[in-house]
Amino acid sequence: MKIKPLSDKVVVKLLEAKEMTSGGIYLPETGQEESHVAEVMAVGDGRVIDNGTLVKPGVQVGQKVVIRGKWAGDNVTVDGVEYKVVGENDVLAILED
Repeated sequence: MKIKPLSDKVVVKLLEAKEMTSGGIYLPETGQEESHVAEVMAVGDGRVIDNGTLVKPGVQVGQKVVIRGKWAGDNVTVDGVEYKVVGENDVLAILED
């Protein structure tokens, strides 16, 4: 099954949180924060502004992004894989190599 977001929505897959601190200490799952870094899996067509112009999304499939906190968007499971559907305004930054 394929998921296609509408309007200015973005489907992301959260990347795994770090299990080890920079000092080399392993964290148990309860001590780990939910990751705010995700990979863009699908992007809607954009949103229509007041004058009727379609504004294309600023992110593309495959980019790694930083999203707003764990409460942003909605969790969706498709074919056993968990995704998060967020509004484009919940994407705070694009990570570049």
